[in-house]
Amino acid sequence: MSRRALPVIALGCVLSGLLAGGCAQTIAGTAQATPLPTIDGTRLEQEVRETLVKDPTTAAFAATADVQCPQQVIAYPRLALFCQVIAGNIIKNVPVTVLDRDGDYQIGKPF
Repeated sequence: MSRRALPVIALGCVLSGLLAGGCAQTIAGTAQATPLPTIDGTRLEQEVRETLVKDPTTAAFAATADVQCPQQVIAYPRLALFCQVIAGNIIKNVPVTVLDRDGDYQIGKPF
């Protein structure tokens, strides 16, 4: 192809792009996936225990209880998950509601 043909091809590509949306350009590269925010289950267990110990109605129960929460849950707003609080033969569930994509949550009352 001669040097004179190149400007004609480029002009043809511009015109066809304006008229028909042609002349796509390929861009090489890999997409970087953004990791989804998760809730740290170990930290959640600690915060559930602290919340229950501060509440006079659950302090005695929570002082000796084992707290178990789901681990590495993706932070979907309005997601409800449950932690179990086990003391002897008594098992109570504590609801936890995810508030936003940042992983903020609200700890509810045990039942």
